[in-house]
Amino acid sequence: MMQPVRHHQTQLELMQQLDDDALMFEIGRGNTFAGHALVARHLSYVVKICRAKLGREAEAEEAAQDVFASVWKNARNWQPGGAKVTTWLYRVASNRCIDILRRRKPDVPLEAAGDPADETVDMDRLQQASDQNRLIRKALAQLSDDQKQAIELVYYGEMKQNEAAEMMNVSVAALESVLRRARQKLHSELASYRVQLEMI
Repeated sequence: MMQPVRHHQTQLELMQQLDDDALMFEIGRGNTFAGHALVARHLSYVVKICRAKLGREAEAEEAAQDVFASVWKNARNWQPGGAKVTTWLYRVASNRCIDILRRRKPDVPLEAAGDPADETVDMDRLQQASDQNRLIRKALAQLSDDQKQAIELVYYGEMKQNEAAEMMNVSVAALESVLRRARQKLHSELASYRVQLEMI
């Protein structure tokens, strides 16, 4: 009676030994064990991206589920040797988070509205924060995919550099180089607005 369980374990163990490109190929063939292996390998990475962008655990988990559903649907079209699977996962996760943010409705409680006497000050502060966030998003959009991914993981996801490097499948030295170029690019993009990012 235990043989089927052992067979399943063996299949999953075999899939866990494959690299990401090979797993995508197997998923494209309908191999559910490959799907389980890819999820086990990258779930925490995708959830951290979504959590950093959304700030809500339930929405982050929902977005992560949608990301891996997209993997299952699109794996047969995967072209090995191009972008890394982690880079593609980052793009899919980012796009899904944007969709969730767009559908999100304001849910500020009444007690958080503030004293009416401070309304003008609060509105000015909110507008300044909104303007700065818009400029930062505009600057981030000018970065390459690997630069955006590194910034998101290290500064927004608060991931240690060795963890981020492992997620991106690069060495720590390579990650540091990517982060350095990203910071230089951001400062250059934001210089004309005299915006300084506290995170950098």
